[in-house]
Amino acid sequence: MMTKADFRSEFLKRRLALSEKERSRFDDLILIHFQQWQWPEGIENVLSYWPLQEKAEPSTFLLTDFMEFRIPWLNLAFPVIHAGQPLMDALLVNEQTNYRKNKYGIAEPTEGQVMDPAAVDLVLVPLLAIDKQGYRLGYGKGYYDRYLASLRPDCYKLGISYFEPVEALPGLDQYDLPLNGCITPDEFYEF
Repeated sequence: MMTKADFRSEFLKRRLALSEKERSRFDDLILIHFQQWQWPEGIENVLSYWPLQEKAEPSTFLLTDFMEFRIPWLNLAFPVIHAGQPLMDALLVNEQTNYRKNKYGIAEPTEGQVMDPAAVDLVLVPLLAIDKQGYRLGYGKGYYDRYLASLRPDCYKLGISYFEPVEALPGLDQYDLPLNGCITPDEFYEF
């Protein structure tokens, strides 16, 4: 039976094996599903993330650009992790925001107001794999698991994946929380 580490390795290999052309086509298909999605009412505060090119993550920029077009008053935030602690905050960003890479190579805003977790309406959640119950497999550091647990129950947690959900992920525990939905190139799944 595959472990979480096996799944992480397998899905990262699968993503890295996709050509740039395939990823671009998949990103376009994901955007189409996102544009057709019946968004929850009242989305104003969104936490996104900077996709890691070296890990072939799906483009969140296409989704956030579309949201900013549809919702001119949108408040967009990006995560910043706390050094030496398994915690993160969501910092509000704008066109003047500067970014720097953290110890994992993830671009983080260098300044900005912290968005109260109770104010977040939608989170775009990075993942390597997701199962049919909405449980995600991240990179294993626990930052998102802790952050997602701090959000309002009605905050919509949306994963983005190039691959369809697997039947079930191994090794789930009390810290794993299911997402509300996941967009793939083929479908928009709601859990």
